[in-house]
Amino acid sequence: MSRRYNSAIIYIILFAMIIQLFPQSSFAQEESGQEEIEEVVLFAKQPNEEIELFEDGKSDKVLVSIPDDTTVELIETEDQVSFVRYLQDSEGRTEWSGYVNILHIIPSDDAEEFRKLRLKPGFDIEKYQAEKMEEDKESNNNDLETKKQESNDKTIEITLNPKTNEPEEQPEKNSQKLIAPKAFSVTSESEVLLRGIALRDETKVYDEDRYTILGTYKKGYILEFHDIDKDWYMTAVPINGKTGFLSKSDVETAVTPQKSQKGVAVKSPVRAYSTASIASKVMKTYEYGTILDYKTFTKGWHEVTVQVNGKAQNGYIQAADIGKLETKLKGYALADPAYVYEQGDRKSTKLKTYKKGSILQFRAHDASWFQIDVAVKGKNQIGYIHKKDLTDKPPLLTGYALKDSTYVFGSRSKKGSKLKTYKKGSILKYRPYDSNWYTATVKVNGKSKTGYIHKNDVSDKPPLLTGYALKDSTYVFGSMSKSGSKLKTYKKGQSLKYRPYNSNWYTATVKVSGKSRKGYVHKKDVGDKPPVFTGFAKNASTYVYSKPDRKSSKLKTYKKGHQLKYYYHSSSWFKSTVVVKGKKRTGYIHVKDVGKATDISFVNPNRVYSYNHMAEDINKLQKAYPDLIKYKVVGKSEYGRNIYAVSLGKGKPTTFINGSHHAREWLTTNLNMYMVEQYAKAYQKNSKIKGYDVRKILNETTIWFIPMVNPDGVTLQQQGLKAFPKNTHASLIVMNNGSTNFKRWKANGKGVDLNRQYDAGWKTIKGNPGRPSYKNYKGKAPATASEVKAVLKLEAEIRPEIAVAYHSSGKILYWNYKQKSADYRRDHAYAKTIGKMTGYGLVYPGPNPSGGGFTDWFIQKRKRPGFTPEISRYVYETNPPLSEFNGAWRENQAVGLHVAQESAKLYMARNKKK
Repeated sequence: MSRRYNSAIIYIILFAMIIQLFPQSSFAQEESGQEEIEEVVLFAKQPNEEIELFEDGKSDKVLVSIPDDTTVELIETEDQVSFVRYLQDSEGRTEWSGYVNILHIIPSDDAEEFRKLRLKPGFDIEKYQAEKMEEDKESNNNDLETKKQESNDKTIEITLNPKTNEPEEQPEKNSQKLIAPKAFSVTSESEVLLRGIALRDETKVYDEDRYTILGTYKKGYILEFHDIDKDWYMTAVPINGKTGFLSKSDVETAVTPQKSQKGVAVKSPVRAYSTASIASKVMKTYEYGTILDYKTFTKGWHEVTVQVNGKAQNGYIQAADIGKLETKLKGYALADPAYVYEQGDRKSTKLKTYKKGSILQFRAHDASWFQIDVAVKGKNQIGYIHKKDLTDKPPLLTGYALKDSTYVFGSRSKKGSKLKTYKKGSILKYRPYDSNWYTATVKVNGKSKTGYIHKNDVSDKPPLLTGYALKDSTYVFGSMSKSGSKLKTYKKGQSLKYRPYNSNWYTATVKVSGKSRKGYVHKKDVGDKPPVFTGFAKNASTYVYSKPDRKSSKLKTYKKGHQLKYYYHSSSWFKSTVVVKGKKRTGYIHVKDVGKATDISFVNPNRVYSYNHMAEDINKLQKAYPDLIKYKVVGKSEYGRNIYAVSLGKGKPTTFINGSHHAREWLTTNLNMYMVEQYAKAYQKNSKIKGYDVRKILNETTIWFIPMVNPDGVTLQQQGLKAFPKNTHASLIVMNNGSTNFKRWKANGKGVDLNRQYDAGWKTIKGNPGRPSYKNYKGKAPATASEVKAVLKLEAEIRPEIAVAYHSSGKILYWNYKQKSADYRRDHAYAKTIGKMTGYGLVYPGPNPSGGGFTDWFIQKRKRPGFTPEISRYVYETNPPLSEFNGAWRENQAVGLHVAQESAKLYMARNKKK
């Protein structure tokens, strides 16, 4: 300021606090971002879950899972992740460094409050962190405004004395006096050049006034300076031509004098940085156990010499990463096996052997070898183990479950929760943890979790397993290929011994021509439990014996066709559990006394086939062919007997076949039931009937049967009055024109002719007696008989493409009921084919057919083909004799398959039009 002025007013704005809130220009070379190390607490999204520690900020590789509510050291934060150091409690305490999502980080000061908040219903950690960020942002803005205001309030006016150029005290009440700084000279203070490191993220260098900031250094930057007083250092190098000053609280001074020492890297990797900050450039890395020459530098850092492009440069290593030479190091055997040698030479004597994954302690020796203490023949001895045979990270091991239920626990306690269970012999992956436990990563509800396996529960050698052949012919192959040579064959259910080999194969030792051979068994061909056989009694009396000997006592007897469960015992006997006098007993069944469904004939069509026979056989057939045959009750007869509907096949297009609308025509039930069984057998055997591919047809269609539409009438015709309540006898005799011989009975139990009950020309039916009778009475109204209602109910459900109603007798075929044009031509063609198959003559009715029959109604109502074959030679007012069955079967055995095949074609054609 010019001396011509008596006084000058200088407004000095004290903005030190404000300027700290904004980025300062920096003359340090390294990138920013490293925060001062502090302790924080990691919390999972939900209590008791775990936090994954990743290898780096962008990797999916998980180093370890950290328990909920764990304190760690926060080293630095970048983007959405933070670099932390975690000390895992185990033998020797394992140190992990890696990255976690910042979502999980809670400052220590806020941890207690967070523990309480997270217990409240509906608490969301993501919402909590978002709200905290908003609060911090608002708080920072408020602090900024406050500091600006304080700066404005501290704007003071100083008048300088024109003679002394020193400030004079002003009279204003609120004015403040600023003391001008003294001038310093290096010669007047210590001339010793000191070194140290910047401690703050932005370590400020001030001008002489101690307020003006000349620049900043990044944390860890290596500084040179002089000591000038108890609070300040003066920089050795001018800043923009000015002398700079550093607050002693912002700097850590290097030790003097520095000492040259040797140490060993106690983590992997140990990094040498360009400055004393892990945010700076990594100049070199050292493996675990590397012997290092270094100089002491500060409390937290050592100085090393690093060669970069042939030039020696100073690098800096964290002091915690280097231990004394005699430090006991912990590691794991990596080689399998890992040898301890007498000398540091692989050609020297081997003193001891360790399995891969063994936890070892050792000391640094030289660039290639570690020293290790071992006991040889009871004497302690120093041995040497090569560095390539060890690792500081627990290696991934492959082993085998030893117990029938081998558990992965949620903690290192066999009383803890079980995360997963493995069968004996299962191939497992795990890592060594301590002397008793391995760690394993398993999936629980789709999430990876770290669990623990006890060392006694697994082995590195595959255990010998006992299993059972699951296929009829289970092979031991000469190689791991099902197309390879077969060394041995086992029958289904036979036991065999083998060991786990890989994910698809077991190994087994078998005798071939008297010599032991190693073979392979596919895992899908064997199981750890004996397979249960389902078979059927073949004999009229099939016995379960007390011993595998036909001369032993009989524990139980089963009728032919009874379904049985049993296990393999030997080539001649099966083993079964039966209940005798309320107690379970093990019994034996001879292999010749039981068989598959296809070995048994359930339906005997060459007998007077009753309602009860039919009901029993339907049940047996469904059990024998559960994937192919289903049945249900679609209604009740007038006297409460079930009207059964049976489905055969797996396709959408349907065909409907029925029998025994008329009581005395029950031979049609024999035909229906035999057709069901023979078609099912052919399907199972993949055989053909009269050239028709049964399996193909039944895979593409479904045939529905009501084998006995009129169970009351059939029962009365076969058994007479004894099968009905006494109070009905009189009325039944009246309906039978006074006779007690019901062999001519045609109607249902109420005297209604069911094939005159359908609403097709019902009003004009001829020959109606006008009252209930053994034949021809059409009822008071169409579709009023309960049996007819059941038939119509099923028809409406399945909507068949073609219907066939079997009757007897006469060997003729009804096919026409008032069809016209195209429908007539279509149905006539079908009828001629069926006529040719059966040898039955086609009936061409006149212009006014009687009507009332099921196929009359079906043809008229649905406009679809319907056929009524009359089986057997003509008989008058009685049932056809059983001798007619074989001929009827020969004539009709392929009819069901033919109409099913044509139904599929009609179904496809109609759906194409849609």
